[in-house]
Amino acid sequence: MIRLGVFDRLKDGRIIYSYTIYNTRGEYVQLLNYGASIHKICVLDRNGKLGDVVMGTADGRALEENMTCEGSTIGRVANRIKHGRCTVDGKELHLDCNMAGHFLHGAGGNYAHRLFEASADEENNTVTFHVYDEGEGGFGCGVDARLSFCFDDDARLSLSYEFFPEDTTVISPTNHVYFNLSGKDARDQILVINTDQKASRDEEGLPCGGTESVAETPADFTVPRTIRAGMEQEEKESGPYFGHLPKRYDEFYVLPKGHEGPAAVLYDPESGRELKVYTDMESLIIFNNIEEKPAAGKDGILYEGYCGLSLETQFVPNAVNCPGFCSPVFRKEDVFRSTTIYAFSVRKQ
Repeated sequence: MIRLGVFDRLKDGRIIYSYTIYNTRGEYVQLLNYGASIHKICVLDRNGKLGDVVMGTADGRALEENMTCEGSTIGRVANRIKHGRCTVDGKELHLDCNMAGHFLHGAGGNYAHRLFEASADEENNTVTFHVYDEGEGGFGCGVDARLSFCFDDDARLSLSYEFFPEDTTVISPTNHVYFNLSGKDARDQILVINTDQKASRDEEGLPCGGTESVAETPADFTVPRTIRAGMEQEEKESGPYFGHLPKRYDEFYVLPKGHEGPAAVLYDPESGRELKVYTDMESLIIFNNIEEKPAAGKDGILYEGYCGLSLETQFVPNAVNCPGFCSPVFRKEDVFRSTTIYAFSVRKQ
């Protein structure tokens, strides 16, 4: 079942609609047509209690002003392109730079701040969002972007991307959802990432081609451990890793070619909830959401401290300038297609 609702209005009066997809167990996902956003994912814990496991914003004004883009679709290109420069088919693109001299998250064309058209397919428990991207952010050529969200009776949320470019361009979207399986300190949840390689970075922190091992570093989640344990390892063993306080992961993992099984598994011992992330993309990015002061969230909740963790699937950031990674360049005759699945379950004690 899919239920249509009115979430709020934008400053210019346009309506933000919500689309709530229910499965037969009473679990549900709520999506917004603003930013093609994941606003809620409510799934059962080991005691049969429903709980929301993602962060979200309170109202339309907060969505428009939200710079952290909780739950939003990021496009046409997520993350960074160095100095906003890249060359596609011999043509140099000069993209908008909005973060320390680099292009980030689509810059002025970020899909997180677009109102999408939407259609619901009740028979298949699917909502599809559509937007036409005219080339904002400096890309120049149009892209027809479609995103479909399906939530099934096994509590699997599938996000499928389908982008049709009108000319040669760079395409690398993601969804910027932050997970917290208990609503408490996200550092106490247990993480596994099924790769031992991360992208090598230059002096400005951008991937520069090639990979390096995560072994014996705080980035090593090849065996299960809490996020807190990873952060504490720096002090015990590995030397400088976090260049700022409070400590925050912002790591670009490179998955093995032809990888099978989940790219990442997140588990909360208290609730018993487990999340497995499946993807056909090359990279998984983890990033902590940290609120140093209480910040208003949805449903009257105040977010504070380590509120959530992103598990973003996409091409390696700056891959357009790094020939060693999968290329995010697509031509007029190409179609970009990709699927990420967030599969929820419960571990019994």
